[in-house]
Amino acid sequence: MNDAMGASRKPTGMKGKVHDLASTLQTQNEELGIEKGHMNTIKTENASSTTGMQGQLNEIKRYFGADIMRMTEEFKVQQRMQEAENVRLQQQVTQLKGEKTSIHQQIIALQRRIEEIEEEIGHE
Repeated sequence: MNDAMGASRKPTGMKGKVHDLASTLQTQNEELGIEKGHMNTIKTENASSTTGMQGQLNEIKRYFGADIMRMTEEFKVQQRMQEAENVRLQQQVTQLKGEKTSIHQQIIALQRRIEEIEEEIGHE
């Protein structure tokens, strides 16, 4: 019976403290290993997440870059069309001014002719 009781008793004194300290160190080492595993898992997840986010950002950047290029080209086309329309309208304005001047000269000539006719009629 003493053997059964002696086997379950913890050593006392220096041996007991060393045994307790060794047991505590072993437990802490196991816990540290588990925590290192968790940290590695977190690092891996973070790295893959960052890579995925960087990929998404690059995709968004490419999309907006292409969109800006398309809009720039459309703007340039519209600008060229507007410039051509402006030239056409300016030519029409110049032509109309010329026609106005011609009509004005014809009116002056007709007014003179009317005055001449009125003078001729007045002399008769």
